[in-house]
Amino acid sequence: MTQIMTERKRFGTICEDEMSYTPTIGGRQLARELRRLREEAKMTGEQAARALAWEQSKVSRTENAKMRITAGEVMEICEAYGITGEKRTQLIQLAREARKKGWWHEYGDYVKKGFIDYLAFEAEAATYRGYEAQLVPGLFQTEEYARAIFRTWSSNEEDIERGVEARLARQERLATSTRPLHVWAIVEESALRRIVGSSKIMHEQLGRLVELGRLANVSIQVLPYRAGVHAAIDGPFVLLAFDGYPEVLYIEHLMGCVYLEKPGETARGSVVFDHLRTSALNTGDSAALIEEVRRQVS
Repeated sequence: MTQIMTERKRFGTICEDEMSYTPTIGGRQLARELRRLREEAKMTGEQAARALAWEQSKVSRTENAKMRITAGEVMEICEAYGITGEKRTQLIQLAREARKKGWWHEYGDYVKKGFIDYLAFEAEAATYRGYEAQLVPGLFQTEEYARAIFRTWSSNEEDIERGVEARLARQERLATSTRPLHVWAIVEESALRRIVGSSKIMHEQLGRLVELGRLANVSIQVLPYRAGVHAAIDGPFVLLAFDGYPEVLYIEHLMGCVYLEKPGETARGSVVFDHLRTSALNTGDSAALIEEVRRQVS
């Protein structure tokens, strides 16, 4: 998926800390919980702000995961809302964990606008279900395949190499992580046959797909040309599922990214994915087709 490209920050009116803040799933969980607890306390945002001696905008930002919140601030909230005991302890610990920066933060200047959030989501997801039409998914790309893609977007060597680094960092959870990401990917046959970089690069890339498909946590299905028009003809998408957080539907477009979390939206994504899975070749036949195409480009 064509995620990474140079996107410099140009928002001078926003403080640097907030501009660069990308919440972890823990941070998002904390924000949702703080909103729920305020509502349980029968307080409006304005009333909560008065009780805390905060600006109302700060209450809103904390509840929408738009800013970092300290353990001390969580203690203030607990006092204002009457939260005590184990629940208070859990919230404080969640705030401490949520303030830890993930590996993706250092790539903020080298990814498409909005994609840094995707990196945070993917890094903490339990499962990945995705459909890709034009290219081999980023999670599966070899270094040279990824570099060839980035060279079509930029001539700046630093941008290209940092983009490759970010892409390879994502892949560590496939085979070397103690908390592996479970991946189910559906890839169009056209993505296998499109020559990216050179025949040599494609030969290595297809071999990588075959190797990854043998992992217990990775399933790869190819959607053949003969499948014709299908439920995802509008374009690629990814569904990420988590432990203790709602599923997220990620859709990329020319100008940025869209994240959908409402149950009706993610359920629609699941239905489309199931249709694709039915139309695609099974994993065994998919591996055979990948091998066939690999022989053709050698």
